[in-house]
Amino acid sequence: MGAGERAMLAELRWRAEKAHSELGRLFSGEAKYYREKAELIVRELDLPSMKASMLLDFAEKAIECLDKAYAQAEAKLRKLLTAIENNSVEVAPSPRGRKAIHITPEGEKWYINAHLCGENWLFSLPIYRVSAEAEFPDILGLNSEALYYLQAGWRASDEGKDKHIPKMSTTQPWQVLAWTTVRYGILHIYLSKLCLNMTKPSINWIIIAKSWAQQWPMRKGKKIAQQVAKLHPLGLLTWYLGDGIRDKNLKFSIGNGEKYVPKQLAQQILRAAYQTGYGKLLDLLDSEKWTAIKRLQPKQHPVYATLQGHTFWLNYCEGEQLLQGRALFKDLEDALKLAKALADMGIRARVHIHRTYYVLFLSGKKIVKLAENSLEWRRALRQLAQKYNLRPKTQLLRRLLELAENPLLKLKRAPYWELGRLLDIFQNDRCVCFFDPLNVT
Repeated sequence: MGAGERAMLAELRWRAEKAHSELGRLFSGEAKYYREKAELIVRELDLPSMKASMLLDFAEKAIECLDKAYAQAEAKLRKLLTAIENNSVEVAPSPRGRKAIHITPEGEKWYINAHLCGENWLFSLPIYRVSAEAEFPDILGLNSEALYYLQAGWRASDEGKDKHIPKMSTTQPWQVLAWTTVRYGILHIYLSKLCLNMTKPSINWIIIAKSWAQQWPMRKGKKIAQQVAKLHPLGLLTWYLGDGIRDKNLKFSIGNGEKYVPKQLAQQILRAAYQTGYGKLLDLLDSEKWTAIKRLQPKQHPVYATLQGHTFWLNYCEGEQLLQGRALFKDLEDALKLAKALADMGIRARVHIHRTYYVLFLSGKKIVKLAENSLEWRRALRQLAQKYNLRPKTQLLRRLLELAENPLLKLKRAPYWELGRLLDIFQNDRCVCFFDPLNVT
């Protein structure tokens, strides 16, 4: 036995001992989660008796699987630790891959699967013949459009396929319930393995949604689903629930890389989620990724104004007394088109590249010039002045406050057909702006 193999077995022994000491808490904790969350959903969503009965039955079957898997996992861990201590394990390469190794205790037909990922080992202990058939109810009554985009986001991230049927693999109990909510119906559930992680062990669940056909079953189905998910806040939501990285931005893990989308989209995601009821469900499930999205909300309402269908966010730096506006674009051509339109109005704007999108900047003088001819931009300046409690320390600030305090000044050369729309915008103190994520990612 070489030094590398001895080091691997020493690592496996340490992780198996850790898993064995925490096994009872892990399985009992997940059983408690399914029982309590099912009862909470029934109560908080006020489910009718038939749906409530189906949901509680689903939870009980999941708990029965956990009870059976616990006994099997505990016995296998004891045999594994004894075999490693007695140096009676067989270590052999897996026929399925060069980086995978099978570690088999003497006299056993099962084996630990070891996979080298970078410099770290991934160990898993198989769990056999622990499964159940269950029916998950339609607890939210989502319309077809909401379902389509929620399903697209899950397919863009964690969802796979079993032939042409949607399939989910996860170690997170909240993901089991969040996913089955949008793939409700007849389910085949089973526990496939116990992951012997460095921090704490985890249970891997597999769920097959037998009532659904996979909409994106082909080899490039995941990439196609990602393109669909970008089109709607609900698609971005479930994509993030699967592959999101908890960060100060909306960041996704894609293959070996990362993708950012504008942080401001968090507001649209939250709004769409709560409108459908999916947000309330996630509140009940204690999802850490859902909490991460909610924390992306700015502490103060952002100030924005629109120009030719594009949204500009207005920011003010109190220390430097610097006013700036910016709009985000996916395509450089769109950014340059708007920059040209501004140039025709006598306003020069700068376009910069930031990560995977383009940013068009407006200085304070250019913003004030736009506000001289736009009620909407004047309204935005009024909000900005109130938000930062601005004082007229410079000529620019004095002009900004003059425009902010006189929102009903006569527009210069305003087309008569625009006046009604602009007055409507001004009179709505909380103007909500939606925009297409494809234009800003």
